[in-house]
Amino acid sequence: MTEHLRMTQDALAVSIGACDHALRLGHRYLGSEHFLLALASADQPAGTVLREHGVTPERVEEEIARRAGAVLFGDLDRDALAAIGIDVSAVRASIGASFGREALTSASQALRRAPRVRRLDPRRVSFAQRDGVFLPHSPGTDQILHNAHVAAQARHDTQISAEHLALGLLAASEGPVPSILSALAVSAAQLRAAILGRPPAGELTP
Repeated sequence: MTEHLRMTQDALAVSIGACDHALRLGHRYLGSEHFLLALASADQPAGTVLREHGVTPERVEEEIARRAGAVLFGDLDRDALAAIGIDVSAVRASIGASFGREALTSASQALRRAPRVRRLDPRRVSFAQRDGVFLPHSPGTDQILHNAHVAAQARHDTQISAEHLALGLLAASEGPVPSILSALAVSAAQLRAAILGRPPAGELTP
C-alpha cells in the first residue's frame, strides 16, 4: 500500500497560491498552469530557478492569457476576417489593453466552464478549497500531484515540498505546462537538472 505523504508548509503555500491565481483569473478549476504561476512567484529555491531561466510570473500569465484568447477566437477564420480588415491579433491585444490581461481569460472560461466541468470524471476529481470556493482539479493537476508524491518517495523524504511540486510539474505530460514552457523556449529537463542541483528546502533534511 502506497504511503500518503503530507505537504510541507511551503508546498501548502504554493497550493494556496495556485488556488488564488485560479480564482483571480476567473477560472472554475485548478490547473497545472496555476501551479506553474504560483511556483514562479514563490520565494523558494525552485521558484528562483524558474525565474533565473526566464519562467517569470509575468511571462507565465501572459501565456495563460494568450491561450485563453486562442480559445475565445479559435473558431474564427483569420484569413476571412483579414480580408474584410479585421485583425484577430489586434482585437485580442486591444481587449487586453482596455480591460487587462485577465479579460480574455475570464471570457474564454465563461464559454468553456460547463463543458470542462462535465468532462471531469467524478471518480478522479479531488477538490481544493479557498475562501469557501471548491475548485475541481484538472487531469494535469492530478498528474503533477502524483508526480510530486513519487519524487518525494524516490528521495525517501517524509513530506512533499515545494521542490517536489516543481519536479512533479516539470515531469507532467498532460495539461498546458509543456506548451507554456515551449513557448517560453525553456527546457523542462534543464529546469529539472537545475532544481536538483540546488540544496533541498529547509524543512526537509537530505
